[in-house]
Amino acid sequence: MRPVELGRQVGQLLDEGRTVDTRGYMIVPNHLTYALAHEDRHRFTPIEETLRREIIEVMRDHVKINNYRFSGPVSVAFVTNPNFRLGKFEMSGEYRQRSSAEKGYLIAAEGTRIKIKVPQLLGRADECGIILQGSNVSRHHAEIRLDDQGLFLVDLGSTNGTLLNGIAVDSQRLIDGDIIMIGEHQLRLEVS
Repeated sequence: MRPVELGRQVGQLLDEGRTVDTRGYMIVPNHLTYALAHEDRHRFTPIEETLRREIIEVMRDHVKINNYRFSGPVSVAFVTNPNFRLGKFEMSGEYRQRSSAEKGYLIAAEGTRIKIKVPQLLGRADECGIILQGSNVSRHHAEIRLDDQGLFLVDLGSTNGTLLNGIAVDSQRLIDGDIIMIGEHQLRLEVS
């Protein structure tokens, strides 16, 4: 078995596992588990973290192309099945809830990756953790907060409003892949 074989079936698994969430978004499993033969697992151990990152990237690409979403942080696990012969593997997907300790990143349009430190203040003022320039950005525009359900976005009474996936919001739960618009700034959320 080669590593490429682990990524080939990701799209099919996500497509088969898709469903519609309470907000009407098409969501797919956010956690994949690969059961491998002992020999294969042992052989892949030195590159396991690289494989994990690459498979997560394949998942995110498939979600983006198909306009799906994840309901929580994206993760991949590898386990050993002692009954499998060399070259055999099984892949399964499941929905996992957010953890109250979830980590998030905002990805700016130009690709800059910004780690979210909750509470994370966004706006023009120097004391904001994420400073956004522009006449349509308030000094203290919005804040990303964390509770036991995960990350959420709060508009702080900004003059021009905060958009989440193109819709003006006052306070809204965030999920992986959400697009936050503040003024001319587009920020995509990645939760890990």
